Amino acid sequence: MLKYKYHIVITSFILSAVLWLSLNLNQSYEIERLLPIRFNVNKPFAVAGNIPLNLDVKFRGVGWNLIRLFTSMSLEFNYNYTARKNEQFIILTNEYLNNNLGISQNLVITGVYPETLFVKIENYEEKYVKILPKVTIYCREGYQVVYKPYVEPDSIRIGGAAGILKDINFLYTQEENFKNVNSSIVKNIAITDNLSNILWRSQSEVKLLVNVELTAEKEFQDVEIRIENLPGDRDVLLIPQNLNVQLKGGVNQLSAIDKNKITAKLDYYNILKDTTGSLVPNFEVPEGCMVTFIKPDKIQYVIKKKS
Repeated sequence: MLKYKYHIVITSFILSAVLWLSLNLNQSYEIERLLPIRFNVNKPFAVAGNIPLNLDVKFRGVGWNLIRLFTSMSLEFNYNYTARKNEQFIILTNEYLNNNLGISQNLVITGVYPETLFVKIENYEEKYVKILPKVTIYCREGYQVVYKPYVEPDSIRIGGAAGILKDINFLYTQEENFKNVNSSIVKNIAITDNLSNILWRSQSEVKLLVNVELTAEKEFQDVEIRIENLPGDRDVLLIPQNLNVQLKGGVNQLSAIDKNKITAKLDYYNILKDTTGSLVPNFEVPEGCMVTFIKPDKIQYVIKKKS
């Protein structure tokens, strides 16, 4: 008997849902949808100018017909143009969509943004540009990124209008965040789609590589201190001349480093400005490492004039 009641409840719910959909989907609504813009121009010409990736289009119609915009209808602003010279023209987007989109009479376009596209045709060129990873990495405690993230290949070939290409020297990957990382990352990642509707690219993704290691510390002894910007008629005696440096970095990274890859520097002009009699050197260390401790913590000095 209880099972029979469950069937009644479920059937009632389904009938109510169907009735609700029938009533609501027979009413008129207005919705917005982004339509990708695609320009196809014959070589050796290309589209220049500030052409957006999408049009923001408002449709009005009965609910049943609006559903088709997201199911059976594949919509985009696809403009084919045969160029014979460098020129400029304007496209009225609303008019073009009404004439070429092939929507039914039960759907009406009530607005398009932008309303006009200013198209400029220029000569087509190609060049190589660098690909820069745009990633943020949060490592698990006890791990760290060693060296900078990089991509393979580090550059791709792009093609488009000469006026656009001259201002493009690199492209970013799509922005991506990695959290709680405790191992190296190898992953295909998409290149940003900025200008993708008017630029040709030899490939749309690259391989991201990030070296992640366990964090460790290592001490390096007798690191020499250098004096920068020392005039030819002056000499500086440092006390002491060398110091011990402790670095924090990846465990494998530190094992491959020797003290010659650590640079400790004092600038002569900073020495002249000093009023305390001792200074802390500046350090240049391998990327991904940081100085956590030096001994002694300050260096004394004596300035001499060469005889």
